[in-house]
Amino acid sequence: MLIVGIDLGTTASVIAFMQHGTPRSIAVDVGKNTTPSVVNYEDNGIIVGREAIYRIDPAHSVFGIKRFMGTNKKFFGRSPEEISADILTYLKRSAEVTLRTSLDAAVITVPAHFSDAQRIATKRAASIAGLKVIRLLNEPTAAALAFGLDKKVNGIYAVYDFGGGTFDFSILRLKDGIFQVLATGGDNYLGGNDLDDSILINNLSSYGIDISQLNEGEKMLGRLVAKSLKENLGNEKEVKKNYIYKNKNYEFRLSDIIMRNIAQIYLSRTLKIADQVFMDAGITKKNVDGIIMVGGMTKMSIIKEAVQNHFALKLLDDINPEEVVAYGAAIHADSVAFKKTNMLLIDVVPLTLGIETLGGNVDKIIHRNTAVPIVQRREYTTHKNRQDGIKFHVVQGERPLAKDCRSLAKFELTDIPKMPAGAPRIVVEFSVDVNGILSVKASEKTTGVAQSVLIEPSSGLSDDDMVTILENAVKNRETDALEAAHVFLKVESERMINFWESLTNEIPREHKKFVQNEIASLKKALESEDFSQMAKHKKNIEDISGQFLDEIISERLSRKTLDQNRRELA
Repeated sequence: MLIVGIDLGTTASVIAFMQHGTPRSIAVDVGKNTTPSVVNYEDNGIIVGREAIYRIDPAHSVFGIKRFMGTNKKFFGRSPEEISADILTYLKRSAEVTLRTSLDAAVITVPAHFSDAQRIATKRAASIAGLKVIRLLNEPTAAALAFGLDKKVNGIYAVYDFGGGTFDFSILRLKDGIFQVLATGGDNYLGGNDLDDSILINNLSSYGIDISQLNEGEKMLGRLVAKSLKENLGNEKEVKKNYIYKNKNYEFRLSDIIMRNIAQIYLSRTLKIADQVFMDAGITKKNVDGIIMVGGMTKMSIIKEAVQNHFALKLLDDINPEEVVAYGAAIHADSVAFKKTNMLLIDVVPLTLGIETLGGNVDKIIHRNTAVPIVQRREYTTHKNRQDGIKFHVVQGERPLAKDCRSLAKFELTDIPKMPAGAPRIVVEFSVDVNGILSVKASEKTTGVAQSVLIEPSSGLSDDDMVTILENAVKNRETDALEAAHVFLKVESERMINFWESLTNEIPREHKKFVQNEIASLKKALESEDFSQMAKHKKNIEDISGQFLDEIISERLSRKTLDQNRRELA
C-alpha cells in the first residue's frame, strides 16, 4: 500500500509520493503534474481536468468548488463533498494506473484557515473516493515541510500562500525536524479567482457592459478568458483574447499596468493579514530568515515584487509553488507510513473557540494560534434553582459577542441533579486533534452524566446520504483492485480516442502523425484488451499532447460562444 500526499486545490490539484527519498508529483492529467479542479457532468460520464475545461459548459460543468466546502449548496444535485470526491477519485485512479499499485490512504492539505465544517467536509470527500485520511495538513505547514527537509534549512520562516481561491500566511520555526507554527492568518475568500473577476469586469466596462447583464454561462466563459489573459501576460506588455457576447466579438485586453492596478487591491489585503500574523507571533521581520512562496499566484512577477518590497526578505521559490504543498504532504505521508521519528509537526488553531455565556458573550476556551493537539477544560454551573439541564452553544471567531462569531454546534446536558443555583459543577472539555477538528464534551462532576459532540458541518451531505455513499465505497474496495484499474484504463482510453479524433484538425502539424499512430495502436490494445500496451500508448499520447493541449484550450475559449459550445457538445 502506498500513502500519497494530495493538494486538493481550488483551481488545480496535485498528487505526489516519495520516490527514493524525494517527493515527486504524479502526472495524471495529459502528462501534466497539475490537474485543473474542474468537473464536467455529461450523459456519457464524469470528466475531470483539462478535458473538462475543453468541454466547459455551465449546463454541465463546475469549478472552484473548494470555496463551497461545508455548505449546503448543490451543483447538478451534488454536494461540494461529492464533487470534490469526483476530483479525488480521478486523481486516485489515474495515479494507480501510472504507479501500478493501489492507493488506499493519503495526507490531504487544507487552507490553515479552514473551519471545522470545511475540514470534516474534506475528510468526507476523501471517504467517498475510497481514501483513508491519515491527516489533514495545513497548506503552509506542508510547504514548510517540503523546504525544511528538501533544502535542509533551519530558522524562522514565513509562508505566503496565494492560491486560486484562498490566501494563508503563517510563520513557522524549523529546527532539526521540528516544525512549529508560531502564528497563522488568512482569508478563505481571497485568491486568483478574484483577480480573474476584476479582469473580466474591467474589460466588460470598457465596452459599456455591466457584469450583471451576463448570465451564469457567459460569466463562466468570461472568467476563463480572463484567467487565460492573466496567465499569458508573463513578460509581455499586453495580451489579447477574443470573447463573444450576444453573438458579437469583443477583444479583451490585459496590460502590465492594468494588471498591476488590479493586483494591488488584493495584494494590500494579503499584506495586511501578513502584518497581523507578525504581531500575533510576537516577532519582527528582521527575525525571519525568508519567505516561502506558495500557490499559482506567486509565480507572477507582480506578486513577487510586492512581497519583496514589503518585507525586504529573501524569497524562497525554487520549488514549484504549485507543487510544493503536495510535496510536503507526500513527505509527511512517508513519515507516517514508515513510522519515522525524526519529524515533529506542531500546528495551531487558526480561530478562537469558545462557549456562549449568559447575555450573549463568548467565553474563549481555546485561543487562536494555540498549538494542537490541545485539550482545555472550563467549569460552569446553573443559574436557576433545581435546574436539571444546561444548553451549550459552541462558537468560533474573534468577536466578543456570540452573534458575531460562527456557530459550530448546540447541544444540551440533561439529567443533572436538581440542586440550588450555582451548586452543580459542569466541566466542559474542548479537544482539538492534529487535523484541527474540534470535539466538545460536557459532564456533571457528582453524577458523571455526560454529553459530547463532534463538530459536524451544519450543512452538506445528510447522515443517510453519507452512509449510502460509504456503503458503495466499501463495495468498490472489495472489488478486485486490478479489475477496477483495468476498467478505469479502458474508459479513459476510449474517451481519449474520441477526444483526439474530434480534434484532429487542431493538432499541430509536427505532432499530428505521431498522435494518429498512437491512437491507432491504442485502438488495437483496446480490442485485444492488452492493458500493458493500453497504458503505454495512452501515456505516449498524454506526454506529447501535454505540450499543446493548453494552447488548444486557450484558443477555443477565445473563439467559441456559449451556444457554439453547446451545439458542438450536443
